[in-house]
Amino acid sequence: MAHRHGQKRKIQKMEIPKSKITLHRPYIDLAKWTFQERYLLLSGGRGSGKSFALSLALALQLREAGHRVLFTRYTLASAADSIIPEFEEKLNRLGIAHEFERTGANIRHRASGSEILFRGIKTSSGNQTAKLKSLHGITVWVLDEADEMPDEDEFEKIDLSIRSMAKSNKIILAFNPPHVAHWLHSRFWKPHDLPDGFCGSRNGVRYIHTDYRTNRPNLPPQQVAALDAMEQANPDRYRRIALGYWAREIDGALWAEAMFKRVRPDAVPELRRVVVAIDPAATANATSDETGLLAAGIDLAGRIWVLEDGTLKASPLGWARAALSMLRRYNGDRIVAEVNNGGDMVETTIRQADPTAPYRAVHASRGKMVRAEPVAALYEQGRVYHVHGLGRLESELITYTGRTGEKSPNRMDALVWAITELTRVGQLKAWGADTEAEA
Repeated sequence: MAHRHGQKRKIQKMEIPKSKITLHRPYIDLAKWTFQERYLLLSGGRGSGKSFALSLALALQLREAGHRVLFTRYTLASAADSIIPEFEEKLNRLGIAHEFERTGANIRHRASGSEILFRGIKTSSGNQTAKLKSLHGITVWVLDEADEMPDEDEFEKIDLSIRSMAKSNKIILAFNPPHVAHWLHSRFWKPHDLPDGFCGSRNGVRYIHTDYRTNRPNLPPQQVAALDAMEQANPDRYRRIALGYWAREIDGALWAEAMFKRVRPDAVPELRRVVVAIDPAATANATSDETGLLAAGIDLAGRIWVLEDGTLKASPLGWARAALSMLRRYNGDRIVAEVNNGGDMVETTIRQADPTAPYRAVHASRGKMVRAEPVAALYEQGRVYHVHGLGRLESELITYTGRTGEKSPNRMDALVWAITELTRVGQLKAWGADTEAEA
């Protein structure tokens, strides 16, 4: 145990480990934990580096005794398969993984005894808000992907329970800004008339916003080039995706904010059919697109209920297992998947995970906007309802225009296939889809 004293001195100095990562100035302040405000909002666009900076800051805080960090995402099927490996990967890159040990869904610093608890708020077993509120001694609450949190009331239930007397409590929200109608904008931006990309402090809230331009040294050149090119090809998308600015309605998009009818999960009626739709990514590597994954159902009156957006970046077997888990969770009737990119691989992968899974393959024979128009029309007619927490899907719907250079709308594609399947009455070809045999 003689080495422990040396570690303790290092904890007190809060030294930032040497790595190949270049930290932007606001993130150096975060890593040193010098902010005094209770609330810290980390926002940014794609490739902004906020996720790495947050993990570094938390790792350094755990070197100090007396901390208990609650790290949450609103929708989380399994922490062991997602956020824990992500955090451990960053510890490895920093060269400090040996300082920590993992027990179940918790990671503890060996020397200080401080720990971080990884939890989902909405899991396969239901809403965990009550359980999270009852956790004792929490000094820091992190809400990652905070744009998934459905409403301010849900946020406040946990926020007001973070009141440890041992340390100065911190609430950290990390997110890519969704639409201006989201409660995050209404609570933290609109009252102070803050501009997009604001950095600074207002009324007990610290704002840190970055984008890929300040994180260029840490990004692959091809990713930087693609984001740079987006500025000329699609300025609106560049502002939202690359710069991380709040989404607003865009000319040419089929959806508008006013078309979304949002309900709480307990308001969903009995459904006569539920499907899970997959829009598989063409590749499976670090730079791949996400795989669109969405559950939706139709009730006895013909109304559509969009239940969950489980879009993720994963291997083929990973998204197949996620789709099957979603199918079981909603007692679904069928998985429907676009196979233009994956061909037989899509069905083979699903069969590998579950040979008996009900499955239908569809080929897209028309453009995305043509396929999406009948689905958008159902929204205009007021026939589609969204369960709270679909902010990323909604943001994609109201900003996608089909212009050259736009990133594939994985969530929108999955939505279109789900609703097409639920409402199909011999009209799939008219909507730009050719069906294959059911299995």
